[in-house]
Order: sequence, then structure tokens, then C-alpha cells
Amino acid sequence: MNKIVTLICYNLGLWGILGFFVTIILGFISCCANLPVQVFYTGLISFAAIGLAATTFCVVRGCKKVR
Repeated sequence: MNKIVTLICYNLGLWGILGFFVTIILGFISCCANLPVQVFYTGLISFAAIGLAATTFCVVRGCKKVR
């Protein structure tokens, strides 16, 4: 159980840091290119979905190695 929690926290922490930088970069690009707000939020939501899927995949794969 401890390994599962550690893997989840580690992966979500990495994706959180990356998400911070992606938010800044997407905000800058959407502001300079005069893109609508929906494009900005769609990009953020898709990045978050990829992050959650990758975290789930890595945690499941990492926990199967133990058994």
C-alpha cells in the first residue's frame, strides 16, 4: 500500500509541475495568437487527461512488478 501511494504522489507531483509550465506557455501562446478561451481550456483539460492516464498506467505497471 505504501508503494502505491508513493508512486501516485510522485507521478502526480511531476505532472503538476509540468502542468504549471504548460499553463504558462499555453496562456502566453493563446494571448499572443488571440485564440479563444475555449482553446486554452481544451488544451489544459487534454493535458490533465493525459497526465491522469499516464499516472494510472505507470502506477499499475509499477505495482505489478512487485507481485
